[in-house]
Amino acid sequence: MPCHDIDRSNEPIYPPKAFSIFVTVVSVMLQTYCANIQLGSRRLIRFIFLLGLLPVLIAGCRTAILSHDLLSEPELTLSKNTSDTKPEPKTIPFELIFVRFGEHDSQMTSTLWGFTDEQIIHGDIRQRLQANGLRAGVISAALPPDLMKRFIPPFDPALDMVTTQALVEVPPVVRRTLRLLPGRENEVVSSSGNEELILLEKIDGAVKGATYLDACATFVLRAWPAANGKVRIQVCPIIKHGPTERKWVGDEGVFRLEAGQKQHDLDHLTFETTLSPESMLLMSCSGDESSTVGDVFFRDDISSAGVRLIAIRPLKRVSDPFFTKNE
Repeated sequence: MPCHDIDRSNEPIYPPKAFSIFVTVVSVMLQTYCANIQLGSRRLIRFIFLLGLLPVLIAGCRTAILSHDLLSEPELTLSKNTSDTKPEPKTIPFELIFVRFGEHDSQMTSTLWGFTDEQIIHGDIRQRLQANGLRAGVISAALPPDLMKRFIPPFDPALDMVTTQALVEVPPVVRRTLRLLPGRENEVVSSSGNEELILLEKIDGAVKGATYLDACATFVLRAWPAANGKVRIQVCPIIKHGPTERKWVGDEGVFRLEAGQKQHDLDHLTFETTLSPESMLLMSCSGDESSTVGDVFFRDDISSAGVRLIAIRPLKRVSDPFFTKNE
């Protein structure tokens, strides 16, 4: 059988005929050596030379086989997907819409909330929010044009039912884009520049009051993608206050030095909901003017009759990487 017709595997194999010839020749020469060992040193030297030449001939045949393998082996092509691991989670884009309107604007304080599902928030948490002057809900259906235009800048303050100087000086509609890493915190400032902030909290039926200097009302947002393309979002209100200080913060097994204010977490008012790209979360204040949490976060001043509203909506459908197929 020719050398190039020999079946090959991953390990080189000696050709069967060459190996049998080698065994036969070696056995004959050994017999000859044993029969003629007395014939003299010249034949002995010749025998040793031929015995040493046989491995060289066999190696040459083996080298020819390997050379043929290397030349005829097809080129390896790398596939596009070199790993079966899932893709790393990407940022989740949101749009934040800050809307300011008058205290007696029934379109924003009443009509808009008629299209909002407040029951989507868990009952116990919803009662806590209401007791602290907060309201939240999700709009899943399309709004009427007259309401939808209230979320589109620029907005003419003259169209507002109650126009105040504060509303004229500050844009009534501001839109921002926010990108969240799954599970990571991101802060959204609702009210800042409060030299002296008086806050009344209602916890389990009891009222707790405190005064914070140089305070800032902030929402901490976290988001996680779901398997169906929706986004689960968590909202926690906090109060940052006092001078800026340096402190050590532990994160992911290491400590790092950060500069920031002290903060008071309103954990009992933390809530979660699920949003689709066709829906948006609304947050604002409710009830009469006072020093509730809702007033601190969404009223400019008790005397200016300015109210704010925050709308949060996902910009696109984002799936959990665990459920995403490799492309």
